[in-house]
Amino acid sequence: MINSIAIKKILGQVPAGTTLSVSQIQNFVSNKYPLSAEDWDVYTTTRQTHYCKWKHKIQSVLHEYKEKKILEHNPSTCSYTF
Repeated sequence: MINSIAIKKILGQVPAGTTLSVSQIQNFVSNKYPLSAEDWDVYTTTRQTHYCKWKHKIQSVLHEYKEKKILEHNPSTCSYTF
């Protein structure tokens, strides 16, 4: 199962100054890592959602990177600049 360390290593391959949408980031990660069946499980059962674990983990890393100012979040375009 993918973890934050693997996601951070993959995101480290994005060239500085590159802007990617969340979908593009998810595609980039999924193309670089062999996702398991467990990665595709729904990340929570407390709400009605179909958001899978690996996408939730990416969002957690993006949030951490935004807080640490490693990347910039562009809310109007739902994108991130590395």
